[in-house]
Amino acid sequence: MKVRTMEKELWLDITDKNEKKGYELLNYALNTGYTGVYLDQKQMNLSEKIPKNIKIFLRVNQENKNDIRKYIQEHKENRFVVLFDDQDKGLDEFFKNNETGIYISLNDRESMEKSIRLSEFYKTIIIQFESVTNIPLELILAYSQQYKNTICKRIQNSEDGWIASMTMEMGSQAVLLKTDTIEEIKNLKEKVEALLSNSIEVEELEVEGIQHIGMGDRVCIDTISKLDADEGMIIGSTSNGGILVSSENHYLPYMDLRPFRVNAGAIHSYVLCPDNKTKYLSELKVGDEVLTVNSQGKVRAVSVGRIKMEKRPMLLIKAISKKTQKQVNAIVQDDWHIRILSSKGSVKNSVLLQAGDLVLGYIMKAGRHLGVAIDETIMEK
Repeated sequence: MKVRTMEKELWLDITDKNEKKGYELLNYALNTGYTGVYLDQKQMNLSEKIPKNIKIFLRVNQENKNDIRKYIQEHKENRFVVLFDDQDKGLDEFFKNNETGIYISLNDRESMEKSIRLSEFYKTIIIQFESVTNIPLELILAYSQQYKNTICKRIQNSEDGWIASMTMEMGSQAVLLKTDTIEEIKNLKEKVEALLSNSIEVEELEVEGIQHIGMGDRVCIDTISKLDADEGMIIGSTSNGGILVSSENHYLPYMDLRPFRVNAGAIHSYVLCPDNKTKYLSELKVGDEVLTVNSQGKVRAVSVGRIKMEKRPMLLIKAISKKTQKQVNAIVQDDWHIRILSSKGSVKNSVLLQAGDLVLGYIMKAGRHLGVAIDETIMEK
């Protein structure tokens, strides 16, 4: 899957680790794509093992300022970020030639308001939250938007980092993970990457024909999100792609709209999911994540709230890629109210499709094992 991603910084805190453990975690994080590391003063020699493009955060106070400044001056690198515990103009002047930031512990309204004030003056604000609620983070993000700085939440696990990355939709621009395990480093990277993957290359497919194929088990995917009128899901019978089936956001003469739903198709079908994975519709259950896709190819992960399966007459839609000549098909409920997305967000009623009509779909390399893309010789027809 070809995707374009937004920027989101992942940093690792190893300040309480011995050299062996710290380097083990750091080495894995850097190979996974983390872009910064938070070191203790006693660990500064580790910087010589860290690639030059990685940010190094050092916490400074009146007691250690001379040692840290000397070390930075000796190494003459611009990747060091000096973190103050408070807004100290004396330290500001002392490190005026270096990038500076603030490390602050937030435990009440007063410290929250202080964080908001400091966001005006510093490019990087790392916040350790004492409470589990993200309400203070929401307020800080809202007030600091105008300053275009980096608000970073210090976290203890990947789940917290994932949630922080979504707070106020835009999320914190960075998260600082403190952990003892490689697994959490990996999990955070995967969760945030899946969250930010925001575009796939949808293309126009030419309809070859439709066929009424009788009764089958049809699956509706009800999500916990409100879907847009030009959003749907990629549904296909084979692993090399599918057709963009619309959400139920369009006129229904006898019933209200279901803006959270995609009437997806037959039970055997693939649906596109985060991390370039697929699932059979038969596998989906409450809490699973699937990808919605709009007419421009923009994607987002949404969670399943319910799966609704019923026996219905079914319709086979066959289509072919105009670019690659690869054939795909989707089997959907045989009814007028099932819409297929086409260019510019318009929709076409599935039962009215004719050979030569253009709809949107997604072509990918064939071959899946348990939903994961693999290289294999495969024939599906």
